[in-house]
Amino acid sequence: MEFKFPNTVRTLFAGLILSSAIGLGSTAAQAEELTVYSALAKEHFAELIAAFQTKEPDIKVNQLLDSNGPVIARILAEKENPRADIILGASVPGLVMLEQKSMLMPYAPSGLSEIKDRFYDHKGDVPKWVGTDAWASAVCFNKVEGANHGAEEPKSWKDLIKSEYKGAIVMPNPNSSATGLLAIVGWMKILGEDAAWKYMDALHENIAQYVHSGSKPCRMAAAGEAMVGIAYPAPGVKAINDGAPLSIVIPEEGVGSEVEGVAILAGARHPDAAKKLADFASSQEGNEIHNKYYALVARKGVSSTVPNYPAGEEAALVSMDFYWVAENRDRILAEWQKRYGSKDEPK
Repeated sequence: MEFKFPNTVRTLFAGLILSSAIGLGSTAAQAEELTVYSALAKEHFAELIAAFQTKEPDIKVNQLLDSNGPVIARILAEKENPRADIILGASVPGLVMLEQKSMLMPYAPSGLSEIKDRFYDHKGDVPKWVGTDAWASAVCFNKVEGANHGAEEPKSWKDLIKSEYKGAIVMPNPNSSATGLLAIVGWMKILGEDAAWKYMDALHENIAQYVHSGSKPCRMAAAGEAMVGIAYPAPGVKAINDGAPLSIVIPEEGVGSEVEGVAILAGARHPDAAKKLADFASSQEGNEIHNKYYALVARKGVSSTVPNYPAGEEAALVSMDFYWVAENRDRILAEWQKRYGSKDEPK
């Protein structure tokens, strides 16, 4: 899918883009404004906002898009003077961290009763975050590159530490990407923390590079720039449907799962507009859009068959404690960077 952003674009922060998305039928003198920080994929975000603005054409949407880590870091840095009204598509551990710092406003989007229980905050009477979609770790394997190097398709996480994959694997840096953090905490849940560090020590020997995007490892595998990409299914599915010689593996030991969600920032300057977007992101139409990019979405009864999506993802999900992840995130990331940061992709 190709989406061309509107021409009204201006720089908000170095390295981050803030653009103004103007909906159909809006006028120069708009009644409302909304600033959205998002970690959704560009295409997903663009389609969602375009649909939202057909319903709310008088809301001017300012948007900042980046990976999960930088988005959460920006919000934390702006704690005393929030610039964002709403965060969309952030990982739940990141949202939990903001929640624990009293940085989220309680809000129950309309239709909350249609949202599955695992997809929203149950800590209080009114949730502070509501999930939109869920996804799991997966392995993208380039079958042509595998054949060229005499490597078989992996079936498990433990397969990836075999010598045949040396220098052939890319994965996201968890300091930049929620996808990378998801993989790590999934291994900790499956193996136990001490065994997971030993596994990552062995895996590091086969890693070519740690990149700063959750989808990039699968895109690199699809382009033949790597044999194996540790990521999540969606970018691999898109690549297969575009003709790439990939297979997507759900490792047999199980996979960590992640939920992305929406939350309104405490101190939002435009809370009414933020509530409208939270309502839309949780609506039937919003979830049908999420379902184009993720097989698992928050709203009950929304499900569609995605061509070439791997079977068995939901059955392979291991139970994740997002509050434990939030509490231990900084410690885990610091240790990870100390051990493995030497193979980081240059920023």
